[in-house]
Parts: sequence; structure tokens; C-alpha cells
Amino acid sequence: GKWRRFMKGQIQRARLFFDEAEKGVTHLDSASRWPVLASLWLYRQILDAIEANDYNNFTKRAYVGKAKKLLSLPLAYARAAVAP
Repeated sequence: GKWRRFMKGQIQRARLFFDEAEKGVTHLDSASRWPVLASLWLYRQILDAIEANDYNNFTKRAYVGKAKKLLSLPLAYARAAVAP
């Protein structure tokens, strides 16, 4: 229980940092937006995987599968392309 509560708090904290970082993506050079945005999205998905594993990161690996990664990359590219 204590570990789960701790991890929930850490994931909530990480999401706040990711949200703040995503706001700054629009200020990056256009060539830098896509890789940064793609990384943010993929790391968020790892947080989702930790939650799906019931916060058990000792015996279960939290990862984003290849199919999800491949779907995320063009979406991040499109989003980065329309950023100001």
C-alpha cells in the first residue's frame, strides 16, 4: 500500500513536469520539436504502463510496445509541425 501511494504521487508529479515541458515545446526550433514531443508522449505512456502494472516496477517491466511507439511518432510529428 505504501509503495502504491508513493508511486501514484511520483507519477502525478512526473505528469505535471511533462505538462510544463510540453508547453515549452512551442518555443523550440522547429527541427527540435518533434523528437522532444515524441519523447514526452512516449514517457507518458510508460507512466500509463506502470499504472497498468498496479505500480509493480520490481517484477513487471513497464514499457511501450513497438506498435504503440510507431503510432505515436507520426502523431507527434504532425503536432510538432503545426506548432507556431
